[in-house]
Amino acid sequence: MSPENHEHRQKHFARIRRAKWFLRFMPRRARFHRYPLIGRFADIARKRDYLWSFRTESVRPALYIGSIVALLPLLGIQVAVAFGLALMSRSNVMLLVGLQFITTPITAPPIYYATYHVGRAAMAAVGVESSAQEVKSEDALIAELGSIDQSIADNASPTLDRWGGTIVALMVGGLLVGAFIGLVLDLIWRYGSGRVRARRLRMIRQKLDSDSTPSPTTAE
Repeated sequence: MSPENHEHRQKHFARIRRAKWFLRFMPRRARFHRYPLIGRFADIARKRDYLWSFRTESVRPALYIGSIVALLPLLGIQVAVAFGLALMSRSNVMLLVGLQFITTPITAPPIYYATYHVGRAAMAAVGVESSAQEVKSEDALIAELGSIDQSIADNASPTLDRWGGTIVALMVGGLLVGAFIGLVLDLIWRYGSGRVRARRLRMIRQKLDSDSTPSPTTAE
């Protein structure tokens, strides 16, 4: 084996190892049934090849939709929502659901705090007033969301204006920041897939050139 071929094989196996490392955090087809709630639909998911496809038409929507859903105030149900949207949009469920682990009980407070203020700023920029009072800290925002949940459970209508303003700000901010993250991931994906296509074309050309070049014994 030539040094060039050996180096190519080493790079190829390195890419496979990196891919397997990332796949650990995604709902793979073989163990989809282990996931809570959505695991009940494992048979349905396995029969739909587009959910597991890494073609561009399945990956790009998953990057945008997954990034947006991950930043919306849906903690606790976002995986189920992501799975439903993957079915509706015919997107890669591994990426779409995997992106939901951006927000966890640990990362959610700073993320929601950031998207809340982005949403308020965006609404103010277009002249839309928010009925929610400005939240000064992450803990205050989480407490606010907790009071909203309690108000809903108690059917307390007096807090409807504040509830609406806070949720709208979170939704707007999550939509904007999520779309931006999706755009960044999309650009990275297109750049990476472009390099892979160029590498394959280069390998095909090299193989064709080597096949068309006569060997010394043949030339004699």
